[in-house]
Amino acid sequence: MEIDLSPEEKNKINNLWKTSRFQRSWRSVQNIVNCKDSVTNYFVRNIILIFISIIVGIGFFFLEEQGILPDSVLIDKLMKFIARLILFLIALQIISVLVYSLLGPSFEEKQRSKLRVLYESEILEPILQALYPLAKIDTEHDISPSNVAEVVPAAKYYVQSGILKLNNEKDIEIVDLYAYTVTKGSATWKDEIKHLHEITGFIGQVYSIKNTHSLKGNLRIIPTKHFLNIKTQGGYLAAMSGGKKINVDDLWQNEHYNIYCTDEQSARMFLTPAVIDLFNNCSSDCELSLYSTESRIYISTYNNKRLFAAPRNKDGLRSWSIEKAAMNIKYAFDFADKIAEIM
Repeated sequence: MEIDLSPEEKNKINNLWKTSRFQRSWRSVQNIVNCKDSVTNYFVRNIILIFISIIVGIGFFFLEEQGILPDSVLIDKLMKFIARLILFLIALQIISVLVYSLLGPSFEEKQRSKLRVLYESEILEPILQALYPLAKIDTEHDISPSNVAEVVPAAKYYVQSGILKLNNEKDIEIVDLYAYTVTKGSATWKDEIKHLHEITGFIGQVYSIKNTHSLKGNLRIIPTKHFLNIKTQGGYLAAMSGGKKINVDDLWQNEHYNIYCTDEQSARMFLTPAVIDLFNNCSSDCELSLYSTESRIYISTYNNKRLFAAPRNKDGLRSWSIEKAAMNIKYAFDFADKIAEIM
């Protein structure tokens, strides 16, 4: 779906960018992101200083041994100073590593949480409201994890962004979602040390929309994959409680989705040509999945993209622009509108 901002929208976004409040908020985002780089630079700088001091010390020692440098009190004091400097820098590095290993993880977690709230409330929400004046971002709640689990591959942890709410009659809600599982793997050298591995299950968006269709029970449409003529669901859950897999070949000649429901007649009525076309026209780099209850429809787009995430590093800061952020928001809500019109 090709998305661009209208001249009026661009004007609103550019005016927002020029406001002093937005500029202050953006500087705060930059400060938090740069803080992590500052810590990294501190450790790298210490290592470089240790290396240079050792090289200089070895150089002076070699020159003295070769008789190139004269014996003098000044040279002796300089050699002692370099030796003490090396010991000091090594001790400082060891202490810094120990302190950071104890306090660093909790500090980084607090910084990530602070960055997310700041970015979503002070950067993303003003952009959102410039495009959709009634919209808001809920940073305190999540879309129901039990419903989210129905439309993404099975995982242990589901990390959502704040909920972008359009606050209209369709009650559209959108989140970025990162789903992952942590597993333990044995280290090399046949020791007993265990390393944690984070296995990504899903990166994309989840859309939640009011269900105005007279659907009875629940319905799920799950993408499938084929490997060596074996059809799998790529980690997605199978039939929901009380549900069954149904054959809709008379409606939909498609080998790329499995359909589960609790009321087959109602499910068939839900699968209109427009709904079928939505899934058939899905590109290979954006996997769709649907879960519908009698009150709401949930659709996930597995595209390996975070549309609403704050920049994580200096490269992210350099590549970020207010227009890109606005286009991501508009893309998501245009897609949600398309879903709402179809369903």
